[in-house]
This record gives sequence, structure tokens and C-alpha cells, in this order.
Amino acid sequence: MELITLSTNEINQNGYHLNKLTRNKIGFIYTAPIKIVPDDCLACDGYVLKIADYRKLYSVIGKTFNTGTEAEDEFRIPDYNVTKRFLQPSNNAAQIISAGLPNITATWTPKWGWIDGVSCTGAITAININRASGSGGGGGNPWGINFNASRSSSIYGNSTTVQPPAHTVHLCIKYK
Repeated sequence: MELITLSTNEINQNGYHLNKLTRNKIGFIYTAPIKIVPDDCLACDGYVLKIADYRKLYSVIGKTFNTGTEAEDEFRIPDYNVTKRFLQPSNNAAQIISAGLPNITATWTPKWGWIDGVSCTGAITAININRASGSGGGGGNPWGINFNASRSSSIYGNSTTVQPPAHTVHLCIKYK
């Protein structure tokens, strides 16, 4: 691909307008394989900074990451290391997306009288408990149902939260 002289706004090879504020990569996020912070960066730990002390960084990110507790002369940097959120590429950067999973569905179609007559699909199973005599039923009748999401997918039950496959890193933001 050959670069040519442009008579319109400068655009890089990916079609994005060049940002004169980030020529020194101020505001860029750096990823480190261990917990280190380069001299020209701050850990992305949600620090509240004075605008007067970090004017160049403020000119790039502004108050995008403020939570409402900052003073008028302050701004906040991202808290990626603290919240441990998965970073997702997007055309709309800096949005917070809530966790979620697809719905789990199942069916239970009883044919009263025999466990063999119960049809279950997905995450549920019929429970066959031989109840003691005098409790209102004979053996062989389904007493209830059991719900276990791991029957529909082995991904369920492996974590206490939504967890994509991951490898942890330390994130820093360039400020000078």
C-alpha cells in the first residue's frame, strides 16, 4: 500500500483521524505481564488526579471515568486493575457493560404415574424417590424435579461470576 499526500484531514492506515493530542501516546493503555508501572505511566487503579497536575492526560480522557465523587478540579483515570473487568474492543470506548449469561431453558412433561413416562430436556431431571408408606404415594412415582444448569453446558458451575477464558495482566495509562 502506498501512502499519498492528503488534502483533507489526516487519516491513518485504518481509516481513523489522526489525533494531534496523542502524538506522544498520552492516554494510551499499556499492558504489562507483571505488576510494574513505567516512569511515564500510572497504574489503572482509578486514581483521582488534579487537572492542573496532569493537563495533557486530562485533555485526552477528560472526566470520562469520573464517578461523581470528584471535586470540580479533579478527574479519575480508569480502574481496570481494581474492578478486574474484561476489556472488550468496541467502537464506543469507555462504556461499562453489565455481566450476563444466555437464558437456560428446559422442559418437564409429566405423564402421571410412572417415572418412565416423564420427559425431561435441558437442565432438569425427574427425581424418583420411593416415599415411605403412609406419606401419600407409592414407589415409582416422580416426586419432583431437579434443576442443574451444568447438564445443559459444562461452563456452568465453574465460577461464581461470568468468567471468559482469561490471563491476568497489569494495565497502565501513559500520562507524559
